[in-house]
Amino acid sequence: MPWLLLILLVLPVSLTAHEVRPALLTVEQQDSNLYTAIFKQPQVQGRFLNLSIETNCEETQTESKASSSALQASFELICETPLAFITIEGLEKTLIDTMITVEDLNGKQDNYLVTGREPTVSMATGTATPVYLSLGMEHLFFGIDHVLFVLLLLYLVKGWRNLITVITSFTAAHSITLALSALNIVSVSQTPVEALIALSIVLLAAEALSNRDTLIKRQPWLIAFVFGLLHGLGFAGALSQIGLPESSAVMALFLFNIGIEIGQVSIVAAVLALLIAVRKSGLTIPDRITVLPVYLIGGLATYWFIDRSLPVFS
Repeated sequence: MPWLLLILLVLPVSLTAHEVRPALLTVEQQDSNLYTAIFKQPQVQGRFLNLSIETNCEETQTESKASSSALQASFELICETPLAFITIEGLEKTLIDTMITVEDLNGKQDNYLVTGREPTVSMATGTATPVYLSLGMEHLFFGIDHVLFVLLLLYLVKGWRNLITVITSFTAAHSITLALSALNIVSVSQTPVEALIALSIVLLAAEALSNRDTLIKRQPWLIAFVFGLLHGLGFAGALSQIGLPESSAVMALFLFNIGIEIGQVSIVAAVLALLIAVRKSGLTIPDRITVLPVYLIGGLATYWFIDRSLPVFS
C-alpha cells in the first residue's frame, strides 16, 4: 500500500511514540478572596517548559517540586475581585495544551482547554463538553502507536463490510477497558501495557507480511477486539493523567471516547481517500515499495517494545 508510505512521511513520528500530554492547572476557591492552585507541567524531550500563569489576582508561591516526568507548583491566588481570567504564559512557544479546572465554593467545576494560539481563557466560558472531546481527539492523533496499529489493520481488511466490522470491534473493545480503568474498576500498571501495545504492532506487521492463511486474516475483527482491549488501557493511562471531573465523570469519559473515535475515523477516511486517488491515477507501485511501510512500522515498533520493556524488568 504505497499510500501508507506517504502517511508515514507526513506523520510526526517520534521515537517514543507517546502523545504530548497537556499541562494541568487546578484552581479551587476557598473563600470569596482566596483560591488555591496546583499547576503541573509535563517534561518534554528531557526539559521542563517554564510555563507560568497570569490572572487578575496576586499569586503567592507556596511549594514547588519536580519529578522525572513533571514539574508541580502549588500556590495561592489572592483576589480583590472574583477570578476573571487565566493566561498561560509561554504556552505559545510549545506544542502542548493546558487543561484548566476551576472549582467554586459550591463544588461546581468548569473545565477549559487553552492552546498556544489562545493562551487566555475567561471564566465565563467554561464547559466540559469541548474539553474532553478535544483531548480524546488529540490523544488519538498524537498517540502515534495507536495510529500505526489502525493503519496496519487496513492491510488485513478486504472490503467495506469487513472494514466496518473491524473498526466497530476495535472501538467496542477499547471502549470497555477505557471505561473500566477510568472509573477505577480495573487498575493495571501502564509500563507493561505500553510495552504490549508496541508488541501488538510488531505482531500485526509480521502478519501483514506473511502469506499464510491465518485466523487473523480470515477474522481480522478478532485481533482488532483482542488488541483493542489492550489499547483501551493505554487510552486510560493518558486520561488518568488528566483526571475526570467528579460532577460529570461519565459524560467526560463518554466525550473523551467519542473524541478518540472521531480521530480514528478521520484517519481511516483520509487514508481511504488517498488510496482511491492513487488507484484513479493509474499509478503502478512495485511490490517492494508497497511493503516498505510495513517494515518501517515493524522496525519502529520493535524498538518501542525493547525500550518500553526495559523498565518492566529493571
